Amino acid sequence: MTEGLLSSIVRAAVPRGFDGVSHWRDGPAGLIRFAHATTPEAVGELQPFVSANSGAVMVFDGRLDNRGDLLRQLGAHGDQLATAPDGEIALALFDRRGDNYVTALVGDFVIAVWQPRDRRLLLVRSPYGWRPIVWTFDGTTFGFATEPRSLVVGMGMERKLNEAAIGEFLSARFVSQTETFWQGLNRLPQGAALALEKGRVREWHWHVGPFEDVSRMSDADHVARFQELFDQALIAVTRSATPLSSQLSGGLDSSSVVCRATQLHRAGRIDRQIGAITARFPGEPHDETEWSSAVEAHLGITAKVVGSHPFDPDAARQWCADTLQLPLRPNVLDTMAEVCIRQQADGERVLLTGEGGDDWLAGSLAYWPDLVRSGRWATLVKAGFQHFPGAPAHVSARRILYHGVGPLVRKSQRERLLRPHLDFATAAPPWLNPDWARRIGLSDRWYADALPLDLPGMAQKQRYGVFALARRHVNVEPAMAYAASFGIEHRHPFHDQRLASFLMGASGSMLNRFGQKKYLLRQAMKGVLPEKVRTRQSKATFVAHTVDAISELLRQRPADQLLCAQLGWVDGPKIGEMHAAFQHWRDAGSTGVVPDQPWGPVWFTLAMDMWLENAFKI
Repeated sequence: MTEGLLSSIVRAAVPRGFDGVSHWRDGPAGLIRFAHATTPEAVGELQPFVSANSGAVMVFDGRLDNRGDLLRQLGAHGDQLATAPDGEIALALFDRRGDNYVTALVGDFVIAVWQPRDRRLLLVRSPYGWRPIVWTFDGTTFGFATEPRSLVVGMGMERKLNEAAIGEFLSARFVSQTETFWQGLNRLPQGAALALEKGRVREWHWHVGPFEDVSRMSDADHVARFQELFDQALIAVTRSATPLSSQLSGGLDSSSVVCRATQLHRAGRIDRQIGAITARFPGEPHDETEWSSAVEAHLGITAKVVGSHPFDPDAARQWCADTLQLPLRPNVLDTMAEVCIRQQADGERVLLTGEGGDDWLAGSLAYWPDLVRSGRWATLVKAGFQHFPGAPAHVSARRILYHGVGPLVRKSQRERLLRPHLDFATAAPPWLNPDWARRIGLSDRWYADALPLDLPGMAQKQRYGVFALARRHVNVEPAMAYAASFGIEHRHPFHDQRLASFLMGASGSMLNRFGQKKYLLRQAMKGVLPEKVRTRQSKATFVAHTVDAISELLRQRPADQLLCAQLGWVDGPKIGEMHAAFQHWRDAGSTGVVPDQPWGPVWFTLAMDMWLENAFKI
C-alpha cells in the first residue's frame, strides 16, 4: 500500500468526522479513519486499534449497545476495559473468538480487521446496515470505504454505469443487496461479513437468528417485555459525548421516544434530559404542531422549533457532484436540514428518531398462515374476528380463509405477502421503456430477490425484511451522509437489535388488533404518552413541498429532456403525466385527498437525472 494511494483516498473522501484524520500503513495494508466522537469513551481515541496479543489491527465505525454484557464475557480483561472505546472491546472479543466475535455484538457498526500474520482482511456490518460500506477489488488492489467517492475518485476507478441497478431504482423496486450504480463497486449487505485472503473474496451472512417464537406469551407479558426492551434501547442510545436531542413530530413513534426517555431521566435511569426538536410548517397540510404541542404540555418541556428548508435544485446538484450520492428527497430535507443546522449550532452530535416504529410495530396478517400450519384454528378465528370488528360472521369467515389459507396454496398471494414492495403483475412498470427493462433483466432480478437466510414461518420471513430492506440503501444513505456532513449521528431505538429480535417472534395479534396498527406500542405507552397522541390514528403526509420541488425541476428541464428519457430508459411524457395530478392537488390549495397513484418514480427519475449529470464530472 503506497502512501500516495492513501493520500489520494483522503483527498477524495467526503469528510464524515470533525476530530481529525489518522493513517496507518504496514506493508500491503493501509487504513484511514476520520474521527468523530459521539460516545464518551470515544473522545480522544486514536484509531486504528492494535492488539498486543495477536497483532490484529482494527478500525471501528459505530457504537456498541451491550458494553456491560461484553465486558462480563471478557472476565478480568473486561475489568481493564471498563472505560475503553467500543473498538477496543470489539478487538478483545475478536482475539478471543475470531470471526464469530461479531455475533456477540449489539449495536450499529461497520468494522474492519487486518490480520498481518495471515495477510487477511475481515469486514463485518451490523444487522440493520445503517452505516454504509462499499468495496472494490480488481484482482490486485482491494479497497473499502464508507463513501463511494473515496473509491471511485480516490482509487481512480473506471466509471461504468450499472444499468440494471439503476433500473431497479427507477422502477421503484430496488432489491439488490450488493450492487451500486457503478460497475465494480459493491456493497456489503446488512448482517454480512467479507474476508479477503490469498487474493480471494468470500462473503457470508452472519446474522442468521434463530429468533425465539414468543407468540404464545400473554398480552400482559408481551407488554411488559416490550417495555423492558424499549427502556434498554433508550438507555443505550442516549450514551453520548455531547448533549443530544430527539425528533418530535407528534406522531406515535417519536413521541414515545421523547416521553419515555424523559421519564427515564426523571427516574434517574438516564443521566441527562433529552432535548426535543420539532419541525413545524404553519398553514401546510403536514403541520403537526397540534400533536407535538400536546407532548410538550404533557411533559412540561419546551421543544426547539425549526421550520422548513426550501429545496434548492442547484444545491442538490452540487451535493451530487461533491459526494456522488443521490440528492436528498425534498420531504426528507424539509424535516432534516434545519434540525442539523440547529444541532450543530448547539454543539450536539446525536439525534434520536422514531424510525422503525412503522417497520416493526404496524403489523400484518403474515402470521395467519402460520396459525393454519400449526393447527391453531381457534386462535386464528379469534384473531380474525378481532381484526374485522363489526363485519358479518360469514364475511369474517371468508376473509379468514382468504388470508389464512390463501398464501399457503397460491404462490402469487404468497409472493405479495412476503414481498409487498414488489409487483409481479407486469414485467416492467408503465413509466419504464419495456425494451430496456428486458435488456437489463429487470424482471429476473425481482424474482431472484430472496432473504439471505431461511426462517420458520411466514411471519418471521416477512418481518426479517425490515433488516434486509434493500431500498434502505438508496433512500437512507444520502440522508445519513447529509446528517454526517453536519457532524450529526442518527440513532434509532426502535431498531435496537434486542428489541427487534423480540418482535421477530412476537404475536401478530399484538401488533395489529381490532384493525388498529401498533396495538402493542399503544398498550405499552399507557400513562407515558398524552392520550391524544397515544390514540392518534392520523399520519402526516409530507407531499406539498415535494410537489413544489418537482414542479421547479420539471420547469427547468421538462420530463422528455431528462437524461433518463434521452437514454431511452424512461417514458418522459409519462413521468410528466404522473406528476400532473399532484400539481393539480397543490394548485387547488393542497386540500382534499392526496392523489392515490404512483408518484415516487417521478422523484426517482429526477434524482437520477441530477446524479447522472454530475457522476462523471470529477
